[in-house]
Amino acid sequence: MKLYLIHTGYYDKNVGDGFYEQHTNILIVAKNAYSAREKVKKNQDYINKKMHIDGIKEIENVDGYDIKLNQSNEKEKITSYNHYQVRFLKSR
Repeated sequence: MKLYLIHTGYYDKNVGDGFYEQHTNILIVAKNAYSAREKVKKNQDYINKKMHIDGIKEIENVDGYDIKLNQSNEKEKITSYNHYQVRFLKSR
């Protein structure tokens, strides 16, 4: 399996009367780009916001580190830091 970043676009009537295109990125694990494209189309946010795909990136290596995906029993584990928390991050 490979890691894909799907760059999506959509128009939100609540932002600028829907005149400006909004964007978001969705991470998908799939065996190839075609499967990633089909999988993102089943994402509830993608469906609800009537998104379209602007681009797909297959992520294999970042900053000299290979990305290795290992199957886990956890559905999803993501740690987020808001703008305030980022200001106070310290080295450990």
